[in-house]
Amino acid sequence: MHRFALDIDPVAYIRNMMDGKNPDPVHALVLAELGGTESIVCYLRDDLKTVNERDVTLFRQIIKSYLNVRSNLTEDTIRTLLRIKPDMVTFVAPGDVTTVEALPLDLDMYSNQIQNFIAELRSNNILSSVLVEPEISNIKQAGKLEFDYIEISARSLASAEDMGSELEILERITGLTLAANKIGMGVNISGPIGYDNIRDIANIEYIEDIIVGTPIIHKALAIGFEQAVRDIISLI
Repeated sequence: MHRFALDIDPVAYIRNMMDGKNPDPVHALVLAELGGTESIVCYLRDDLKTVNERDVTLFRQIIKSYLNVRSNLTEDTIRTLLRIKPDMVTFVAPGDVTTVEALPLDLDMYSNQIQNFIAELRSNNILSSVLVEPEISNIKQAGKLEFDYIEISARSLASAEDMGSELEILERITGLTLAANKIGMGVNISGPIGYDNIRDIANIEYIEDIIVGTPIIHKALAIGFEQAVRDIISLI
């Protein structure tokens, strides 16, 4: 069963670039849930370019669906999230100052830190996930580290030169979701997913959350947040 998950970071980023108050991502969350969003995703970056602790705290208090917070492997941020208690924490690579996009994590480089944090999350009834490149080695390593979920990056779809290349990428992702399922991990997916290709993603078995952000914001500017969410969910 696929769920539509809204990446709310673009709203927070626009707010931070404007007057620091509007648009309020908390307001956007409420409208998105009215539109049918079943999961909210945000990235509590160390540099706070997107959401901040106030945002995530309010999300936790008012959300009616599911809260998945991306995080770097930073002690202070993890401690904050252990206190807020989102439903899931997804580990991502250290933030790139040139972008607010969440980047896939190199599991081999951070395996020792990851194991300790996963244990702490589990003891606090918080699910663990990690954003990875679509490679079988990453699936196997995530399984060894005992992640509850993986989040597959579909960034390679953006560089597909033709339909054949896109189909090849989708087939590889399909195989990886099957492998993750056999290991016992849930699978989420993010990347350049929008109104034009979400049906292709939704055809892949074992994917749970399909995470979309910027395309929703673009359409919402024209027709409103609630309706933009309804329109993309109708395509799943």
